[in-house]
Amino acid sequence: MTDPVITDLRRELEKASEALSAAERHLAKHAEMNAALHCAERVMYSPLHAKVAAAIGQIEHALTRTEPPRLPTLDNSSPDGTWAALAADLDRCEHGRHEGDPCGPSGPCNGTSTGNPHLRPGTVIGYGRSGDPIVMPDRDDKHDPAAWRQPKTPTGDDHA
Repeated sequence: MTDPVITDLRRELEKASEALSAAERHLAKHAEMNAALHCAERVMYSPLHAKVAAAIGQIEHALTRTEPPRLPTLDNSSPDGTWAALAADLDRCEHGRHEGDPCGPSGPCNGTSTGNPHLRPGTVIGYGRSGDPIVMPDRDDKHDPAAWRQPKTPTGDDHA
Protein backbone atom coordinates (compact mmCIF):
# COMPACT_ATOMS: atom_id res chain seq x y z
CA MET A 1 0.00 0.00 0.00
CA THR A 2 1.29 3.44 -0.92
CA ASP A 3 1.52 6.27 1.59
CA PRO A 4 -1.29 8.81 0.93
CA VAL A 5 1.22 11.68 1.11
CA ILE A 6 3.23 10.14 -1.75
CA THR A 7 0.02 9.61 -3.73
CA ASP A 8 -0.89 13.29 -3.26
CA LEU A 9 2.62 14.44 -4.19
CA ARG A 10 2.60 12.25 -7.31
CA ARG A 11 -0.73 13.78 -8.34
CA GLU A 12 0.68 17.30 -7.91
CA LEU A 13 3.83 16.37 -9.85
CA GLU A 14 1.71 15.01 -12.70
CA LYS A 15 -0.24 18.30 -12.82
CA ALA A 16 3.01 20.31 -12.77
CA SER A 17 4.44 18.14 -15.55
CA GLU A 18 1.34 18.72 -17.67
CA ALA A 19 1.54 22.50 -17.13
CA LEU A 20 5.28 22.59 -17.88
CA SER A 21 4.75 20.53 -21.04
CA ALA A 22 2.23 23.11 -22.24
CA ALA A 23 4.70 25.91 -21.41
CA GLU A 24 7.47 24.05 -23.27
CA ARG A 25 5.24 23.72 -26.36
CA HIS A 26 4.37 27.42 -26.16
CA LEU A 27 8.04 28.44 -25.85
CA ALA A 28 8.99 26.19 -28.77
CA LYS A 29 6.22 27.61 -30.99
CA HIS A 30 7.26 31.15 -30.01
CA ALA A 31 10.91 30.48 -30.92
CA GLU A 32 9.88 28.86 -34.22
CA MET A 33 7.58 31.79 -35.01
CA ASN A 34 10.40 34.30 -34.34
CA ALA A 35 12.76 32.32 -36.58
CA ALA A 36 10.17 32.29 -39.37
CA LEU A 37 9.45 36.00 -38.91
CA HIS A 38 13.13 36.88 -39.32
CA CYS A 39 13.72 34.28 -42.07
CA ALA A 40 16.39 32.64 -39.92
CA GLU A 41 17.94 29.35 -40.97
CA ARG A 42 18.07 28.10 -37.38
CA VAL A 43 15.61 28.23 -34.51
CA MET A 44 17.15 29.67 -31.35
CA TYR A 45 15.38 28.32 -28.28
CA SER A 46 15.58 30.43 -25.12
CA PRO A 47 17.40 29.38 -21.94
CA LEU A 48 13.98 29.29 -20.28
CA HIS A 49 12.94 26.58 -22.74
CA ALA A 50 15.93 24.47 -21.66
CA LYS A 51 15.13 24.98 -17.96
CA VAL A 52 11.50 23.96 -18.49
CA ALA A 53 12.61 20.83 -20.36
CA ALA A 54 15.03 19.98 -17.53
CA ALA A 55 12.29 20.44 -14.92
CA ILE A 56 10.01 18.07 -16.87
CA GLY A 57 12.82 15.50 -16.92
CA GLN A 58 13.30 15.80 -13.17
CA ILE A 59 9.58 15.39 -12.54
CA GLU A 60 9.49 12.27 -14.74
CA HIS A 61 12.46 10.89 -12.78
CA ALA A 62 10.71 11.53 -9.45
CA LEU A 63 7.50 9.91 -10.71
CA THR A 64 9.43 6.85 -11.86
CA ARG A 65 11.23 6.52 -8.49
CA THR A 66 7.99 6.74 -6.51
CA GLU A 67 5.86 4.52 -8.74
CA PRO A 68 3.93 2.04 -6.61
CA PRO A 69 4.57 -1.66 -7.26
CA ARG A 70 2.19 -3.36 -9.65
CA LEU A 71 0.58 -6.50 -8.31
CA PRO A 72 -0.55 -9.22 -10.69
CA THR A 73 -4.26 -9.33 -11.30
CA LEU A 74 -6.31 -12.43 -12.02
CA ASP A 75 -6.77 -11.63 -15.70
CA ASN A 76 -4.87 -11.66 -18.96
CA SER A 77 -3.59 -8.08 -18.71
CA SER A 78 -0.11 -9.28 -17.73
CA PRO A 79 1.86 -12.55 -17.96
CA ASP A 80 1.79 -12.87 -14.15
CA GLY A 81 -1.95 -12.32 -14.15
CA THR A 82 -2.46 -15.08 -16.70
CA TRP A 83 -0.59 -17.56 -14.53
CA ALA A 84 -2.37 -16.39 -11.36
CA ALA A 85 -5.76 -16.82 -13.08
CA LEU A 86 -4.75 -20.30 -14.22
CA ALA A 87 -3.81 -21.34 -10.68
CA ALA A 88 -7.03 -19.82 -9.31
CA ASP A 89 -9.07 -21.93 -11.74
CA LEU A 90 -7.58 -25.30 -10.77
CA ASP A 91 -10.29 -26.02 -8.19
CA ARG A 92 -13.27 -25.44 -10.54
CA CYS A 93 -15.73 -28.23 -11.25
CA GLU A 94 -16.71 -29.23 -14.78
CA HIS A 95 -19.44 -26.55 -14.70
CA GLY A 96 -16.90 -23.79 -13.99
CA ARG A 97 -17.76 -23.24 -10.31
CA HIS A 98 -15.22 -23.09 -7.49
CA GLU A 99 -15.40 -25.69 -4.75
CA GLY A 100 -18.21 -24.77 -2.33
CA ASP A 101 -19.93 -22.36 -4.74
CA PRO A 102 -23.55 -22.91 -5.80
CA CYS A 103 -23.78 -25.19 -8.83
CA GLY A 104 -26.64 -26.68 -10.84
CA PRO A 105 -28.87 -29.32 -9.21
CA SER A 106 -28.05 -31.93 -11.85
CA GLY A 107 -24.82 -33.84 -12.25
CA PRO A 108 -22.15 -34.75 -9.73
CA CYS A 109 -22.24 -31.36 -7.93
CA ASN A 110 -25.91 -31.70 -6.87
CA GLY A 111 -26.37 -28.06 -5.75
CA THR A 112 -22.94 -27.19 -4.33
CA SER A 113 -19.75 -27.51 -6.36
CA THR A 114 -17.46 -30.25 -5.16
CA GLY A 115 -14.58 -28.70 -7.09
CA ASN A 116 -12.24 -30.39 -9.52
CA PRO A 117 -12.71 -34.16 -9.14
CA HIS A 118 -9.19 -34.73 -10.48
CA LEU A 119 -7.45 -32.43 -7.99
CA ARG A 120 -8.69 -33.16 -4.49
CA PRO A 121 -6.91 -31.38 -1.60
CA GLY A 122 -3.58 -33.07 -0.94
CA THR A 123 -3.18 -34.33 -4.52
CA VAL A 124 0.36 -33.89 -5.78
CA ILE A 125 0.22 -31.84 -9.00
CA GLY A 126 3.94 -31.33 -9.57
CA TYR A 127 7.34 -30.85 -8.00
CA GLY A 128 9.50 -27.82 -7.29
CA ARG A 129 13.15 -27.39 -8.26
CA SER A 130 14.32 -29.03 -5.05
CA GLY A 131 11.93 -31.95 -5.46
CA ASP A 132 9.40 -30.68 -2.93
CA PRO A 133 5.87 -31.67 -3.96
CA ILE A 134 3.37 -29.06 -5.09
CA VAL A 135 -0.04 -30.08 -3.79
CA MET A 136 -3.62 -28.92 -4.17
CA PRO A 137 -4.30 -27.09 -0.87
CA ASP A 138 -7.53 -27.05 1.10
CA ARG A 139 -10.13 -24.53 -0.05
CA ASP A 140 -9.39 -22.06 2.76
CA ASP A 141 -5.64 -22.07 2.01
CA LYS A 142 -5.70 -21.69 -1.79
CA HIS A 143 -4.69 -18.01 -1.64
CA ASP A 144 -1.59 -18.82 0.43
CA PRO A 145 1.33 -19.79 -1.86
CA ALA A 146 3.02 -21.62 1.04
CA ALA A 147 0.05 -23.99 1.28
CA TRP A 148 0.79 -25.27 -2.24
CA ARG A 149 4.26 -26.45 -1.19
CA GLN A 150 5.01 -29.27 1.18
CA PRO A 151 8.47 -30.12 2.41
CA LYS A 152 9.88 -33.29 0.92
CA THR A 153 9.66 -36.19 3.36
CA PRO A 154 12.70 -38.43 3.65
CA THR A 155 12.09 -41.78 1.95
CA GLY A 156 14.95 -43.63 3.59
CA ASP A 157 16.57 -44.26 0.21
CA ASP A 158 20.12 -43.17 0.94
CA HIS A 159 22.27 -43.75 -2.11
CA ALA A 160 25.43 -42.29 -0.59
